[in-house]
Amino acid sequence: MNQRRHQKMLNNLFSSALLFSLALLSAAALALPEDSALPINIQSDRASQKALKNGEKTEYFGNVLMTQGSLKISGDHIIVRSKDRKVISIVALGKPAHFEQQSDPGKAPIKADANKLHYRLKQDTVILSENASIEQNGTTVSGKRIEYNIASEQVKAIGGKDNSDRVKMVLIPEGNSETESSTSPENKD
Repeated sequence: MNQRRHQKMLNNLFSSALLFSLALLSAAALALPEDSALPINIQSDRASQKALKNGEKTEYFGNVLMTQGSLKISGDHIIVRSKDRKVISIVALGKPAHFEQQSDPGKAPIKADANKLHYRLKQDTVILSENASIEQNGTTVSGKRIEYNIASEQVKAIGGKDNSDRVKMVLIPEGNSETESSTSPENKD
């Protein structure tokens, strides 16, 4: 009888642990759209802050990394403008500066690079300029300037006058991967 009670107690403990684990996984899956409610973490070699009439301007210099949940922004120099302790915009400069965010747990993260990234939080828009590119699931867009709306996942790209700045796209069909297309019979010698 003692062994039976011990087994029942272990089963209850296992069931409770499983339910707790599922609750944690569900909370983690729901946390991605809630990145904005999480604290912003910033690492850099040095920083300075100025009080302005319409808010604050904080600048970070040297191998800057900013994270907030699934959001990652990195660059050589990042400027954060805020008002009443709320971030209004983030500008990242680098060769290149990098933006990454996973907006949906079922999708791959959006990855973007440019010499200048301007993240306008109120508009939920990232503006990429100078050597701009954005990628998700192997599909890429590059050009002189790219505007990416995070909420609608809409991309607008603008090219330059010469061939090196033209808008370029690589579209991967749904259900395919780059490795599948490169190993198909049509692509073999």
